Amino acid sequence: MDTKRRNRTSLALLLLILGLAGGLRWAGLNWDGGIGAHPDERYVVGVAEDMYHSGEMNPFAVASDYAYGHLPLYVLMGTMACFPSQDPLLIGRALAALFDLGTVGMVFLLGKRLCGEGVALWAALGIAVTVLHIQQAHFYTADVPGALGVVVTLWFAVRWAEGGRWRDAVLTGGCAGLAVGTKADAILLGLPIVAAGLLTPVRSRGARWGMAGLAGLAALLTFGVTNPYALISFGTVWRNLARQAAIVRGALDVPYIRQFHARWPYLDQAVQLCRWGMGWPLGMAALGGLGYGVWRAIRHPPRAGEWVLLTWLLPGLAFVGGLYAKFPRYVLPFTPLLVLYAARGLYALKRRWRWVGAVVCGVVLISALARSIALMGLYRSPHPWQVASAWFDAHVPPGAVIAVEEWDQPLPVGAAERGYTLRTLPVFDEESRAKWERIEGILSSADYVVIASRRGYGTLARWPDRYPRTAAYYRALFGGELGWRPVACFSREAHLGPLVWRDDPTTGLGFSLPPVCETPGREWVWRLGLLDESLVVYDHPRVIIFARCDALSYYEAS
Repeated sequence: MDTKRRNRTSLALLLLILGLAGGLRWAGLNWDGGIGAHPDERYVVGVAEDMYHSGEMNPFAVASDYAYGHLPLYVLMGTMACFPSQDPLLIGRALAALFDLGTVGMVFLLGKRLCGEGVALWAALGIAVTVLHIQQAHFYTADVPGALGVVVTLWFAVRWAEGGRWRDAVLTGGCAGLAVGTKADAILLGLPIVAAGLLTPVRSRGARWGMAGLAGLAALLTFGVTNPYALISFGTVWRNLARQAAIVRGALDVPYIRQFHARWPYLDQAVQLCRWGMGWPLGMAALGGLGYGVWRAIRHPPRAGEWVLLTWLLPGLAFVGGLYAKFPRYVLPFTPLLVLYAARGLYALKRRWRWVGAVVCGVVLISALARSIALMGLYRSPHPWQVASAWFDAHVPPGAVIAVEEWDQPLPVGAAERGYTLRTLPVFDEESRAKWERIEGILSSADYVVIASRRGYGTLARWPDRYPRTAAYYRALFGGELGWRPVACFSREAHLGPLVWRDDPTTGLGFSLPPVCETPGREWVWRLGLLDESLVVYDHPRVIIFARCDALSYYEAS
C-alpha cells in the first residue's frame, strides 16, 4: 500500500473512531433531567452561573471555598454568553464531551509519534470506548478538561525532548499552565517538563537553561492569565487547597471520604479500574502493558519521549494511589497513557502470534465496546430520583412527613412544592445518645423513610467499630425489624439487551437489599462486586422507600 493511500485509510479510521467517541460522549447528556445530581458538577456550574449573572470575574466573591482551577469557570461562562437560552448544566456537559473527544485525538497523536500509526489507532479506539472516560465526560467537573490539559502538555513535552525546539518548550510550559489552571494536581507535570529539559538534544547548556526558563515563564503567564484571582487572592487559594489536601490525605475527616476506610492503597483503584472503569480485559492489558513498558525501559533504555511519559505516569500513579481518598476519577489523567501502553502490548502480541493476538485484541475491544454501549442504555431511562419523586406524587398525599438521610439527595425532589415535610436523619454524626434520640424522634413522626443511595448504609454499616449502633440500625431496617416495610425500589442499570452489569452495595455487610429491589425479566447478570460509590450514586443510584408499619423504638430495642 503506497503512503498516500495508507494515510487516507488512517485518516478515515481516525474519523470513524472520533465519530464513535463523540456519539458515546454526547448521547444522554441530560441523564438526570436537569436536577444536577452530581454534587461537584452542581457546585462548579452554580459558581459559574452566579459569576455570569452578577458580572463578577472573581470566583471567591461568590464562593470563598472554591478550590478548583478557574479556567473551567471562564470557559463555561464564555460559552453561556454564546448560547444564553440554553441550560448551563447541559452546556457544561457538552463541553466536557468535547474536551474528552480532544483527549481521544491527542492519544492518537501521541501514539503515532512514539509507537507508530497502528498502535496509535488501537490506542485511540481503546480510549474512545473506555467507560470511565465516557461516564466522566457526562459531568462538567475539572477532571475531564484537566486530563486533556495533561495529555496536550505531554505531547509538546515529547516533541521538546526529542526535537529540541524552542517553540515546543514554550508550548509545553503554556499548556502546563492551562492544566494547572484547570486542576491543581497537574502541578506534577513539573516532573516530565524537567525530564524533557534534561533529555532535549540541544548541546549548549545555555540553550537548555533558556528553554527551561521560557517553559517556566510560559507556564506562569498562562496560569496568571487564566487564573488571575488565584494570584491576587493567593492566601485564599492556599487555604482552600490546604483543606482539600488534608481531606484527600485523610487528615481531615469529612463524611464523603469515609467510604475509603480500610481500603487498600494502590490495589483498590486498580480493582475499581478493572471492575468498571475499563473492564477486566482492557484493565489487565493496560496494567500488563505498563509493566512490560517499565521492564523494557530497564533492560533497554527507550527513546527520550517515552522517558517523558514514564516520569508522569509512574510518580503520578504512586502519588494518587497512596492517597486516602481513592476516587476513580483521580486516575483520569493517567488512563490515556495506560491505554496507549495496552495498545502497544496488544499490537506487539498480534504481530508476534497473529491469530492468538487477534483473538486477544478482539476480546479486549469487544468487551470494552459492549460495556460502553451498556452505559448508554443506562442513560436512556429516567434517573431514579425522578422516578422516586413521581412515585410519591402518585402514591403519597400532600402532608406526609418523610425522613431522609444527611449528605444525600432529599427526596422527593421539590418536596415543599409537593406539600411534603422532609426531616433529616443525622446518620453520619458520631455515635451518641443525643444522635439516637434525635433519630428516634424523627422516625416516630415520619410516614416514610427514603434511602436515596448507598451513601449511608454502604459506608457506615461497613464501619461497625466507629458506628456500631448505625450499623445495627441498617441491619434491622433492611431486615424489617424496625416496623418499616420496603414499598418501592428504583434503579437503572447498564445493560445491553438481556445482559446487565450490576454491582452489590451490600457486599460484606451481613444483610442484603430488600426483595422489592430485585429486577425481573433480566436473563444474564454480570456481577461487578462492590463499586466505589462515586461510580454509581450520581447517574444510577438505587432508591429504597420504606413505609411505616408500626411504632418500634430502635434506641430502646438496641
